[in-house]
Amino acid sequence: MILTRILLFPFALLYGCIVAIRNFLYDKKIYGSIAYDFPVICIGNLTAGGTGKSPHVEYLIKLLQRNSLNPATLSRGYKRKTTGFLMADKSATAASIGDEPLQFFTKFNEQVPVAVAENRMLGIAELLANAPDTNVVLLDDAFQHRSVQAGFNILITRFDKLFTEDYLMPDGLLREFRSGAKRAQAIVVSKCPDTISENKRLEIQKKIAHYSAAPVFFSKIKYAEIKSLFGNGKFDSKKETIFISGIADHKVPEKYLQTIVPKVSTVSFADHHNFDITDLEMIFRTVEKQNRKWNEFNLITTEKDAMRLLPFRFWFEEKKLNLHVLPIEIEFLKNNQSSFDSLILDFIRIFPNG
Repeated sequence: MILTRILLFPFALLYGCIVAIRNFLYDKKIYGSIAYDFPVICIGNLTAGGTGKSPHVEYLIKLLQRNSLNPATLSRGYKRKTTGFLMADKSATAASIGDEPLQFFTKFNEQVPVAVAENRMLGIAELLANAPDTNVVLLDDAFQHRSVQAGFNILITRFDKLFTEDYLMPDGLLREFRSGAKRAQAIVVSKCPDTISENKRLEIQKKIAHYSAAPVFFSKIKYAEIKSLFGNGKFDSKKETIFISGIADHKVPEKYLQTIVPKVSTVSFADHHNFDITDLEMIFRTVEKQNRKWNEFNLITTEKDAMRLLPFRFWFEEKKLNLHVLPIEIEFLKNNQSSFDSLILDFIRIFPNG
């Protein structure tokens, strides 16, 4: 591990310098960026994936809706098979807009405008033209998209993999130097255990304070009721469970499942994996080779993976397999929630229509 890090260090340094020069040019306004006269909130990170941005976006949507606001989301639609600007509609699929945007659109019953665009600046203009009632834009994973100047930046960092202890790609997972955290107006330490000692919180805050003066909040994953993706059966907590995962960090949901079922077998794919029939047949054969029957197992996946498995409904029905989904939410620890909510709403109130 140490040898690998040493060998990769020159490439990481070169990459970091290129990104640092780019950030310097934006900071000095040599490269132009656009600011807006309405609330634009960016939810992002310094690392490549796995911090839990999506449930934080969903938390913000619910917070804004409770306060009579009309939020919309804009992301690039990672790994979609289309290009340019697209609004989610009933015909949208993970292939056309990406799994996370489809998740937002589906989860909020098509009531929240969801758009994708590689160019966030053009994307915001198109989004507002298509959804004129929008009064808050949530930018998903746009912390490094400097051409758009979000009024409020939320930086997400994992409890067990703080950006303060990570390294630049390809040596680590950092997309830019740790000093990039200074652009954040709030930092959320995600995927925390249920209880954290006050000393541990202070230790983390002290580490982050070296790079940013932004207030630090702590959140954890909260699991909602397990549901059937196709509505054809109930989850049985007495059965062994096969967990299909194509997310960056499958260990967290896997650990939770281990607490509610007798045994969990995980079939893991790369993050945002585009499933095909070959993958499903492989999973099916795994059980058959054990001379076991499918009715002895639960079959479960994450919300994000479910969006990429939706097109295979016919396969699951043909095999008489019921696929369940494990929904997640985030919950702030201790008194963090009211403070975080107030920070967001106070930001929105500075605008004329806030």
